[in-house]
Amino acid sequence: MGTEVAVAWGRPPGAPKVDALLAAARDFGRAHHVEVQLLDAAAVVSADHLRSAAAHALRARERDSMRSGSLAVELLLYASGRRQIKEAMAVMGLTARTERVAAVVFGPEAGARGPALLRALGLSPLSEKRAAGGAGALERLGVPVKGAAPEQLADLALEQVALLDVEK
Repeated sequence: MGTEVAVAWGRPPGAPKVDALLAAARDFGRAHHVEVQLLDAAAVVSADHLRSAAAHALRARERDSMRSGSLAVELLLYASGRRQIKEAMAVMGLTARTERVAAVVFGPEAGARGPALLRALGLSPLSEKRAAGGAGALERLGVPVKGAAPEQLADLALEQVALLDVEK
């Protein structure tokens, strides 16, 4: 049986206290035996973007080819299309200006843990439609979108994720 993956979307009540959110996510992960990654949702095209990055991270773990020490960080690398953690954090990491958060949970009962994680972090749940960054996320990721139809945006994000394997 494979590792379950869930994506949840939330909004902080004001300017996020990044260190506190990350500490709470780490504590939640330890308490529930899951790995958690928090991302600025403005840099995420869609849930499929994150699911694809998660699938690539899981495959890298199976092949013993991860660049990082955790699935959560590996997901960050794939989702951002960057090979360096520092660069990936600069593109997708939480900041005091983050308005919407994408949370990815890896592990047992991940689907049920997403809403519980949002509550533990004090985030108000959002729908993917209200949270994901769409075309603006692709631009933030450095993916040209000029001339792309709205239905092509998800494909461009998935291509960005897959390109990281090609560049290894």
